[in-house]
Amino acid sequence: MSSIECPFCQQDNRCTVNSNSCWCQLTHVPSALIDLLPDAVVKNATTKSCICVTCVESYQKSPLLFKAQINGKAK
Repeated sequence: MSSIECPFCQQDNRCTVNSNSCWCQLTHVPSALIDLLPDAVVKNATTKSCICVTCVESYQKSPLLFKAQINGKAK
């Protein structure tokens, strides 16, 4: 996984935090969503990857549905 891929959906996370202007600085990412990150992502300290806005919004809209969707992908 590269730093531009969302760890949940593997799509471009569109993070531009390195340019000091990014949507992720203005959006609250729930800690419960961060807790859902796969162990492989959490343990890989060399490649950090932001969660995309689509996944953040999807989780905020329906945490249970989001969890069901990511659990289905893991199978």
